[in-house]
Parts: sequence; structure tokens; C-alpha cells
Amino acid sequence: MNQRITFRKAHGSRNDIFVVDGAPLDHFATTDELTRAVGLLCDRKRGLGGDGVYFVADHGDGSARAWFYNPDGSEALLCGNGMRCAGRILLDRHQADAVVVEQGPYSFTVRDQGRTSHGVRQVSVELPAVDFAPGEPIVMEAGPHGEYVNRLLPEFHPSRHVTAVAVPNSHLITVIDAYDEAELIETGRRVAETPTAFPIGANLSFVLPLSDDEVFIHTYERGAGLTPSCGSGIAASRATLSRLGLVDPELPVTVRNPGGVARSFLQTVGDVWQPVLEGNATLVYEGELDPAVLLGDGPVEYAGAAHMAEISAFAELSRENMKVLHEAGIHPTEV
Repeated sequence: MNQRITFRKAHGSRNDIFVVDGAPLDHFATTDELTRAVGLLCDRKRGLGGDGVYFVADHGDGSARAWFYNPDGSEALLCGNGMRCAGRILLDRHQADAVVVEQGPYSFTVRDQGRTSHGVRQVSVELPAVDFAPGEPIVMEAGPHGEYVNRLLPEFHPSRHVTAVAVPNSHLITVIDAYDEAELIETGRRVAETPTAFPIGANLSFVLPLSDDEVFIHTYERGAGLTPSCGSGIAASRATLSRLGLVDPELPVTVRNPGGVARSFLQTVGDVWQPVLEGNATLVYEGELDPAVLLGDGPVEYAGAAHMAEISAFAELSRENMKVLHEAGIHPTEV
């Protein structure tokens, strides 16, 4: 316990995540300490700034166990973009084509997908099967194991239809015909402030089709607010598009969001859909910290090295993505 923290900062579609070597209790004695440390590390003024922390206990054989924490210190079942980052680090460490990462009751297979023409490292993640009828209802009105698909709900929005889906974390998906960022923020806050209708909370994604196989997705995450990208939100949105009959499940769909470009499709496994998420996993910097520093008040400093070539390669890809979005009349805030 309290051994020095070796970490890497990486991002999937600018969803920036700290990947820490070891289990949480290797570094912190109590849940309170862990919550405080994660909060300070992710704080963009007093800490190093990030969208969450993955702790990864490497088994040394191409498999690992992971735990993810949101910036407020709460534990989450999954961060899809963060899993890309954690998996990429394991792929490099073991010089493997694929690794398996266990988190909670789930197993995630992460595969190497080479590099783009810009030199951006790509990986894919096989996520848990989507569930449109989860045992713990996302919308109270649906009840346990009840579906809530493409329905109007006054507590959600006066005119937008919404679909609830677990991936395994809870999501609300709305397909739109024009993007209004203020509307997304207002609706996301309404969801967070209405536990009588949304008892376990949910991430909210607006999905704007751009063509038959290309969409724009922007997500308002519970506990984080508006984000550049949300990996599980992409998976939930991709599944919803097929559930509504808009896209064939096996068709790879290009997903654009403020953070970058990804692809997603659905694998049919028995009678369920398993989403696959493919996109960048870019290293930003790495370093070491004394865990005691994260139990203070900041500021946090670290000793380490930046990965400038990877940062530059992704910047070129990002500029191309934003040009496409602007030409489509979409001008999201680059959070």
C-alpha cells in the first residue's frame, strides 16, 4: 500500500484518462482516500486534469483486472474510451495482437488495429452485450426488465423521443434532425435533476445522422457534463440506430464527435448484440507520483515525459474531423 504511482495519461477521442499501474488498494488505504485522490488528480485547476482514472492490475499473461473512477471519485462499470487506452498500454507492454481486461463481471477484448495514415494508433474494444430491458430500470416508467424505446416522456423533453439502453452503464439516446448544444445540456441536466423519472441516472447522447453510415454524436455524461466523446455512449447510440431499424447491425458506422472519429458495429452473439468500438488510443505523457500528494490540496506536479509525436499525429486527424463537422453545419464546443 502507498507505493509510488506509475501512470500514463492517454485519450480516446480526447476523452483523457489516467491509467494507473496496480489495483486501487495498492495505493490507498480507504475508499475515502481513493475518492479524494481521484478527485484531485482529475481536477483541471489543482490537479493534472482528466476525465477519469483506470487502475489496472496486470496479470502478466496478456490479461488484467481494471477499475474505473469518474472525476468525482465515483466508480463506474465502464469507460469505453478509457478501456481503449488501458488496453492499448497492455497491448504495447505484451507486444500482443489482443488482450483481455476484466472489469466487474465483464470481460473486454481489446485488439490492435494498426495506425491511420496520420500515424494515429487505433484499437478496437468488444463491449458487453447491450440491454434494452435491464433489470434495474433506467426510466422508472419502464419497470424492471421493461423496454423504453423511442417514446415521449415529459420529464425528459417536451418533443424529443428517447430510448433507454444499458451497455452496461445506463444511457438515454435521442436521434435528432438538427444539433443544438444548449438543448443537449439542458436535457442532460434535467435527467440528472429528476431521479423520480431516472432513478439510477444516465448519460445522454444526441445522435445526428450525416449519411447512411456516418453520424455525429455528442454526450452529456452524468458526473462529468458535456464531454468530447463517450465510448459507451457511442455503443449505446449505435445499438439504438439498429433497434430503430435505421442501420443494419453489422454495418460499421463512422462516428464523429467533438473529440475525434471512431467506428462502431454490432456483432450478433446468440440472441444479443455485442457492440464493437474502434478508435484512437493516444498516449499523452507518463510519469510517477507519490500517492500522499493526491491526499493534499494541490497543486499536483509530476516527473515524466510527453509523447509529442502521438500528440501531433492526433492533432492532424482532429483538424480534419472538425473541418468535416463545420462543413456539415455542426459547431460543437470543443470541451
